[in-house]
Amino acid sequence: MNETRFLESLNHPIPEKAHNYMLSTYSIILEAWRRGMEVSVNIQKQPVSGSLAPNYTIKNGENIHHFSVTRGDFVPRKTVKQVINKVSTKKILEENDVPVPKGEEFSADSSNQEIIDYANTINYPVVVKPVAGTGGVGVIAGIENEEELTEALEYVRFKLNSPRIILEKYFKGEDYRVYVLNNEVIGAIKRIRANVIGDGKSTVKQLINLKNRERSMLPSLTNRKIRVDDEVRNILKRKNLDLDSVIPEGEILYIKSKNNVSAGGDSIDITDDLSDNIKEVAIDGANAFNSLAHCGVDIMVDEQNDTGVIIELNSRAHITQHLFPMKGKARDIPSHIIDFYFPETKNYNRENALKFYLDFDFIYDACLNRNAKEVQIPILPTENLQLTRYIISGCKFTDRFATRVRRMAYSNNINGYLKHLDDGNISLIVGSNKKNITTFRKDIETYIKKLNQSSKLRERKRSTPIMHGFHIISSNNSNEETQMKKNMQGYVKLKSDYELAMQQLKKNEIDKNILELAKKQNKYLQRKLDQLESSNSWKITKPIRIITKKLKK
Repeated sequence: MNETRFLESLNHPIPEKAHNYMLSTYSIILEAWRRGMEVSVNIQKQPVSGSLAPNYTIKNGENIHHFSVTRGDFVPRKTVKQVINKVSTKKILEENDVPVPKGEEFSADSSNQEIIDYANTINYPVVVKPVAGTGGVGVIAGIENEEELTEALEYVRFKLNSPRIILEKYFKGEDYRVYVLNNEVIGAIKRIRANVIGDGKSTVKQLINLKNRERSMLPSLTNRKIRVDDEVRNILKRKNLDLDSVIPEGEILYIKSKNNVSAGGDSIDITDDLSDNIKEVAIDGANAFNSLAHCGVDIMVDEQNDTGVIIELNSRAHITQHLFPMKGKARDIPSHIIDFYFPETKNYNRENALKFYLDFDFIYDACLNRNAKEVQIPILPTENLQLTRYIISGCKFTDRFATRVRRMAYSNNINGYLKHLDDGNISLIVGSNKKNITTFRKDIETYIKKLNQSSKLRERKRSTPIMHGFHIISSNNSNEETQMKKNMQGYVKLKSDYELAMQQLKKNEIDKNILELAKKQNKYLQRKLDQLESSNSWKITKPIRIITKKLKK
C-alpha cells in the first residue's frame, strides 16, 4: 500500500490475521506499541454471538486502560448496555431532542397484524430491525407494502429468532458512518450499496470479478467480496438483466439492496465534506449518553436538505473503512484514540517508530491455539531507533548457527530476521536502538570469526519497516517444508473424509441410491489415500509419524 491517500503508519505489509475486522484492533495496539507503551492482548469467543473479540490492555507508567476492539474503559458498562439496546438508544435520543426516525417497539407477544396496522398509520416505506443486534443483521429497509412487510417480519422474527422488533418510518437519504471522539468528528464515510460501473464491453459477472479484485487489495476488505447470490440474481432479473449482460459505459448498476460494506458496498471518505449541521447531529447523539466518550454514529442524511436522523450508535465501532476506504483519504483514528487516553505520549518520535510493525499473526495464533491466555508484547525502545542490514559471507547456514544468532538477538533486544540467500551468503536484518545494535554487531562478529577466520560482515542500508520479534527464514528448505506440510495436511483430510464416507455408507445402506453414491465416494477416497501413501513425500515423513505416534502413547 503505497498510495498517498493511505496512512503512513500503515504503509507496511499488514499481517494476514490483522485484515478485515481485526484491523481495528491491530491499528490501535500498533500505535500504542510504537509509543513505547506496554501492550497485552487476548482474544476471546463471545458467549452469545460466538464471534471472536480482541481485548487488550495498554499501560504507560501509572496510566493504564482496557479496550475491546476500539472501545476503551472511558465508556462505562452501563452506557454500553444502553447503546446496544436499540429501544433505549432511541428513547434517550428522543429525550435529548436528537432527530430519529418515527417508530415503535413491538414485543415478542405482538402479532404480525398489530405491526402491519401500525405501519399503515405511518405509511410506507418502512424499516424493520431487531431490538438487539449489530452489524446490520436483520435490518430490512425500504419495505413498500404489506406483502413485503409480512415477508420481512417472518424472516426477522422467526427465521432469525428475533421476535422483538422496531418498526420505523424509512428516511430516504445517504448512509453515513460518523466517528465521534470527545465532542469532535474525526472521521466520516458514506456507504453505498454494492455496484458495478459498465464499460460497454464487460459482462456483469466480469465487472463483479474486477470489483472483487479491487476490494481484495485493501486489508479492510479482503474477505468482503460481492457474492453472487439469489438477491443479486433477483435484482438483475427485475431489470431484465443477467450475469452475462453487458452494461453501457459509465452506467452504474446496483446489485444489492443494503449499504453494508460487508455485503459488498463501497466506503467513501467524506470527512472534509461533512456539513456542520450533520456534524452537530452526530455529536449531539453521542452527548445524549452519559460518558459515551467515543463511538460510531450511523446517520441517514438527506444531502439536498442537509438534514439527518440517527439510525444507530455503536460503542465498539470498527474503524477499518476509515483506515482503508475504497475512495477518498484515510483518517488516523488510532492516533486520536491513543492521544485521548494517553495525552502524555503525543510527542513521540513517529518517524523512528514507523520503522517497526507488529507480528499480529503470532499474537492471534498464540491466543487461538491456547498457547497463551494473554500475549504481552515486548516494549519497543523509543530513543535512537534505527534499521540496518548485514551480509554475512564465509559461514554455513545451519540450525545451530540460526539458533545462536537468534539467542544473541534476544539478549540484545533486537528485532529482525536471518535469511539464507540463494548465493550461499546470509542476510541479517536488525532493528533496535543504536546501543543495542552496536553490542549485537560485536557479538556477531566475534561468533562468525570463531567459525571461520575468513568470514566477513558487510553493512548495507535498510529503510523498509520490519516486523517485531526475530525470525529465521531458510530459502533453500522453505519450499520443501511447505510442500511436506501440505502433504501431511492433505493426508489428514483424506483420512477424515474416508472415515466419514465409511460411516455414511453404514448409516444409509437401506437407500440403494445413496449406497451407490457412497461406494463411489469411498473408492475415490481410497484411491487418493493409496496414491498419497505411496508418494515420496509420504515416505519422507514416515520417521516424523513414527515419533509422533510414540509420543502420543
